[in-house]
Amino acid sequence: MKKSTKIAIPLIAGVGAAALFTEEMYRHIFCRNGSKILSLLTDSKGHETPYYQYKEEAIEKFKAVPCEKYTINSQRGEKLSGFYYPNGANGKKIVFIIHGYRSEHIDTACTFYDYYKSRGIDMFCCDHTAHGESGGNFIGLDYFESQDCLSWVHWLINKFGPDTEIILHGFSMGGATVLQMSSHCPDNVKFIVSDSGYMNPETSIKRQSGIMYQPMRLINKAVAGYDLKDIDVTKSLEKSTKPILFVHGYEDRLVPFEAGQYLYSNYEGEKDCLFCENTRHVESIYTHPEEYAEKLDSFIEKYM
Repeated sequence: MKKSTKIAIPLIAGVGAAALFTEEMYRHIFCRNGSKILSLLTDSKGHETPYYQYKEEAIEKFKAVPCEKYTINSQRGEKLSGFYYPNGANGKKIVFIIHGYRSEHIDTACTFYDYYKSRGIDMFCCDHTAHGESGGNFIGLDYFESQDCLSWVHWLINKFGPDTEIILHGFSMGGATVLQMSSHCPDNVKFIVSDSGYMNPETSIKRQSGIMYQPMRLINKAVAGYDLKDIDVTKSLEKSTKPILFVHGYEDRLVPFEAGQYLYSNYEGEKDCLFCENTRHVESIYTHPEEYAEKLDSFIEKYM
């Protein structure tokens, strides 16, 4: 009895530790508030210091720009917040900026506001579920976000009229979201920009979680209501007819360049690409602003 008890105690402790780690890892990846423990252990800095300084200046400048705030309810009943920045188009030409994972609308929109304003295109952005000013506790990794952003697209059309023209411009998880939306968009969406988008989130999550991936996948399916295996933008791209500009950096450490290259190479619709050297995740507007503007100008002239 004593020997079996001695064996059982560390076994139980090991199982308990594994369960605790799985729970913390799940919170870290999928939940709004994350894991305080893993946040302290994880190095989140994916850029060099000058890039962070560039973003901070852009954010402070963008905070002073007046906007109109709106809300809608998601299909899950959560309040979603949207932000409209008029630039003289009266809602007839709008770029919908779609931010990435654990970000907020202002973090992404700030670096493109001057460009779109100079082209006379209004800007709209939202905070995704479980981000910023929107409600919700679980991140959809594009499963929820693509549904919600389609709801926003229809809201924009209802508000500004059936002749409004829309650009979808997404980044990272938002870059995947716009690709997921691509086969479901109304004709009002004239073209799409996917900056640093992924094919599916499984590869990255498996890399982070290792043997805990399958338990987390099952937990997420039970708690959040969706299966990670249902997230694959390539299926939408097979059905899409929208013109798409694919943007990616060769030095992307979060979504490897090969993902962007694969998406571009295998898309059969009208397309172009901007693949940037010496560029990390979503840095292309920072490292290659003139080339980025030229590509966008070309799409605007051709499709709007």
